[in-house]
Amino acid sequence: MLKMKKNIPPKHVAIICDGNRTWARKRGLKVFMGHEKAVNEVFETLIDRSIEIGLEYLTFWIFSTENWKREKIEVDFLMNLFRKVFDERLDEWSKKGIRVKMIGDINGFEKDIQERIKKGVEKTKKNVLKNTGKQFTVTLAMNYGGRDEIKRTMQKIAKKVADGKLKPEQIDEKLISENLDTSYMPDPEVIVRTGEDNTRLSGFMSWQHQYAEIIFPKFNFPDFTAKKLDEVLEEFYLRNRRFGG
Repeated sequence: MLKMKKNIPPKHVAIICDGNRTWARKRGLKVFMGHEKAVNEVFETLIDRSIEIGLEYLTFWIFSTENWKREKIEVDFLMNLFRKVFDERLDEWSKKGIRVKMIGDINGFEKDIQERIKKGVEKTKKNVLKNTGKQFTVTLAMNYGGRDEIKRTMQKIAKKVADGKLKPEQIDEKLISENLDTSYMPDPEVIVRTGEDNTRLSGFMSWQHQYAEIIFPKFNFPDFTAKKLDEVLEEFYLRNRRFGG
């Protein structure tokens, strides 16, 4: 049983979903099957447990700006899997009262995927959980990279300066945060990167991770269970968070 420190769960847990292909290969399966298990089973398990625990925000990094470099057959499969998420999973999430958001550069996707994302975000924007009346947000980080997010944020701010809507001396950390993709949610208290040999964040939430507790469990994402989420949070609660002090 999960023991909460002061019975207060973190508001935001972000997960770098790594190891789908390794999981499949170790079982003699096609790499696609690791991605399918992640979307069809693991997402649901972690979402349901997060709601039970009382999280407010759960983020999955499922496709990076670097992932376009993979073989075309795998990228095409992932694009169809994303279509399936918004065609099928989104309805199930919406029935539960889950709000869905997306961070990353939406313009990198084909128009039909862009439309699915926009419709999904719009459809669920006012959702609240059926059992509690509270808002729970699942964010999908798609075509996302930390440097790319900062670049797009700087371009947005630079345009405001060029248009005379903002003075350079008005730019501070608060303004930058307000122009990031993640402006609607708090920075993550916990970032989890799955995978057997990972020890880095690969640019994930470069601006936002300053005070996050980083946890590297030695299992692949398709093996992520509700019990393992509890264990990750147990580790989080044992840590002494100093916030620079």
